[in-house]
Amino acid sequence: MIPAQSQEQSLSDLVADQLRRINRQLRASSQEDWTSLSLTRAQLKILVLLRQDGPTTVGHLASHLAVTLPSITATIDRLVHQGLVSREDDPTDRRRVINQLTQTGTVLIERLQEGRRARLVMALQQLSPEDLDALSNVLNTFEQAILHLPRQED
Repeated sequence: MIPAQSQEQSLSDLVADQLRRINRQLRASSQEDWTSLSLTRAQLKILVLLRQDGPTTVGHLASHLAVTLPSITATIDRLVHQGLVSREDDPTDRRRVINQLTQTGTVLIERLQEGRRARLVMALQQLSPEDLDALSNVLNTFEQAILHLPRQED
């Protein structure tokens, strides 16, 4: 017989794997949108991070993505050249440069994310009202659990 704690851990692992599969399926279903762009995965990660976190430094991006400063700088250079990212001097410290999405970069990321959201909505519309209500309740509880996790430092 499996101890209760092992069963809970095992069930948590199963649900985590299920959520990962669902996320992967949503991502895979919108792959043509992402792959039709002439952007690398690293460039897309930077664009998404700038969309989520807002304007930031190269150092923050490199730290968050666990890459070297020269590597991230070269990638951002290409994004600047494509008109998706702009660089501004930090008004409080002229030694720092702030990277931010341009309007074109923002529109691109929003369009890509909206395609994924649309697929999610289509899938949710296939559920019964009762199942949607139950899923909403569980997700509310899950969201609260995530909000109470200790913050991880970048």
